Amino acid sequence: MSQRHRSLTAIAGAALALALLAGCAPEPAPTPTSTPTSEPSASPTESPSESPSESPTATVTIPTDCNELGSETSRQEMVGDMTLQSDGQGFVRPAPDGATLVLGCDWIVGDATGLLVLISTATPDAVAAAVATLPDEGYSCQVADDFGAQFCELPGAGPDTEEFVVARDDVWIYYAPANRNGRAFLSDIASQIFS
Repeated sequence: MSQRHRSLTAIAGAALALALLAGCAPEPAPTPTSTPTSEPSASPTESPSESPSESPTATVTIPTDCNELGSETSRQEMVGDMTLQSDGQGFVRPAPDGATLVLGCDWIVGDATGLLVLISTATPDAVAAAVATLPDEGYSCQVADDFGAQFCELPGAGPDTEEFVVARDDVWIYYAPANRNGRAFLSDIASQIFS
């Protein structure tokens, strides 16, 4: 074998070894420039405004009977001595545009003690738009940690005469106790609906 032939064989062998080694080399790690781009865009889509409208929407359950609202215990404590007067039809209270009343309950005992609960549905956009108008009407609103809904309160003339709105997704709950503290019952109702 000539010297020239040996040199060509050695060069070809070295080239083949380099090609094989290059195939075994680990691929470079992805640069961190893609991470910041994907993370900020993921964060807004997982913000409180979208989280309540995605997973909880599938689990929203609105009772169809006033005697099924909340837990038995909280219902008895709040309205056990009251009489259910009406189905809430005809009451004009804050509600989203195009809202449909699903369940209305108007309990009364004596001359000045009672509870009005109006549960309506509307489009999520209409619900969000209606919540945005409540501060102009004197309500203070915040997101409730336990059921992820907007919780809005309008103080009344007395300590137990406030009005509440709890809203999330396509559901709007108007809740107005008179002369009785009804927060525990409202919390049970909201947890029941937005479980």
